[in-house]
Amino acid sequence: MLEVYLKRSGRLERVSDAGEIPAGTVWIDMLNPSPAEEALVEAAVGVDVPTREEMQEIEASSRLFQVDGRLFMTATILSRTDTPQPTARPITFVLTADRLITIRYIEPKSFEMFAARCQRPGIGDDAPSILVGLLDAIIDRTADTLERLAGEMDALSENVFQPTGRGRRRTVEYQDVLREVGQKGELNAKIQESLLTIGRLATYLGQALMDAKAGRDLRGKVKTLGRDVVSLTDHAHFLSDRVTFLLDATLGMINIEQNAIIKIVSIAAVVFLPPTVIASIYGMNFQAMPELAWPWGYPFALGLMAASAVLPYLVFRRLGWL
Repeated sequence: MLEVYLKRSGRLERVSDAGEIPAGTVWIDMLNPSPAEEALVEAAVGVDVPTREEMQEIEASSRLFQVDGRLFMTATILSRTDTPQPTARPITFVLTADRLITIRYIEPKSFEMFAARCQRPGIGDDAPSILVGLLDAIIDRTADTLERLAGEMDALSENVFQPTGRGRRRTVEYQDVLREVGQKGELNAKIQESLLTIGRLATYLGQALMDAKAGRDLRGKVKTLGRDVVSLTDHAHFLSDRVTFLLDATLGMINIEQNAIIKIVSIAAVVFLPPTVIASIYGMNFQAMPELAWPWGYPFALGLMAASAVLPYLVFRRLGWL
């Protein structure tokens, strides 16, 4: 799909499913472009649109470069962060003297939000301003995702460390907790990857704008974007450490419960061992056994077995093992 944005009285007007690139176009947004749409943009703008395979390259020289004064910048952007399967895919930004071209195969909400915002006056109607505004929307969306992730991890931590109280059994399903911790860690890893690539892009863009002697306001906005990325990266590192802590804590809780179960089984085995020995002794069918013909022999054996079971139990309670 091909959408173009035209300059109209200090704002941008969107034209969806455009079959041509009209005059005054300042932003061309290519979502899952077809070969015909790629050829249309290449003919109208004079740039070689990168393929999906080329966008997957991770070398800095393949993601940030300049050809004939046109900047090619690729960053990994998050999408579907409010679903159980968030994704992070590369998006390429091509900045020419008068146009911005975005090539993407995902639909981040940041693009949708910025597209609606840029149709109101005050956003800026030149390509560099649109690029900076779009990056700002992407960073804001990433910050929102980090804030939501931090809140979810707070709730998860309370679930792991909830007090038990006397006589109260824990109802935590640690398998579900481990799955949630893994999902949070995976999302945080994708956020860190995205921030890393956006930070590199902001640094490269700031240097390119400085070389092009762009306006001070625009360069100041790019520097602000870089500082925002640094602060979000630090927060993402903090959440990464917290994910590791929650994972270790959950595994520790699992070990404690397993040890408690093994302890109970071991104590039960020790408690019932003496009665078993007594029952085995009196289960031997020898004719010369003294208690064999004794009328109180059966109650005596039962009482002896009960006493031999109660005595270890009382000792263990005294020692605090139960």
